Amino acid sequence: MELQELEYLVQQGEGQALEFKLKASFPEKIVKEMVAFANSSGGQLLVGVDDDHRIAGLKFAEEEQFILEKAIKTHARPGIRYQSRFIPVNRKRSVLYFNVFENRKKPSYYLEDPNKRGKAYVRIDDKSVQASRELVEIMRRKSMKKSYPVQVGEKEQMLFQYIEAHGKATLADFMELSGLSRYKASQILVRLAVSNILKVHPGEGVDYFSMKITTEYESESKHC
Repeated sequence: MELQELEYLVQQGEGQALEFKLKASFPEKIVKEMVAFANSSGGQLLVGVDDDHRIAGLKFAEEEQFILEKAIKTHARPGIRYQSRFIPVNRKRSVLYFNVFENRKKPSYYLEDPNKRGKAYVRIDDKSVQASRELVEIMRRKSMKKSYPVQVGEKEQMLFQYIEAHGKATLADFMELSGLSRYKASQILVRLAVSNILKVHPGEGVDYFSMKITTEYESESKHC
């Protein structure tokens, strides 16, 4: 990537797949952003760029790279795949560029303390947000690439009809609608999402679910 390409990229602003950091002052926090990229659709991290789109560059880019790559090994489990390179800004400064790839096996966890259990993060717009229990389980099961039986009963049909009427449903919506416990309602949503009947839309604080495919149960309900 040349400087002209970098300038064009920076002008796009931070978003779903792009993050700026002026320095690697808190490398473990930057790893959290990279884990979120890996658990989503991948992304690009530019170190040496300010939030106001100013390309300041780094005077000691190789040292920043060493610090960050050490932090990745310490704070990301399982490890994440990435490529890094330097983009010269002038004779003395360079931007450190990371291209983070989407994980083949999800989720990866960010470990604030390497001796404690980590948390999974995903990217939502320009923020890295902790994944819900449902989303973690959906990612985990999909990575296993195993088929799960889908049983559609009264509760599932109620859910399909609710989504047809409202366009989406949250876990709380389904619990209120069905009278199920949080655990049972969660398991149904996870199973339907893993089976590609529902699509999960991660949110900051709450996820919502929509229909991913048109099912025969929807079709039947339209004729009732």
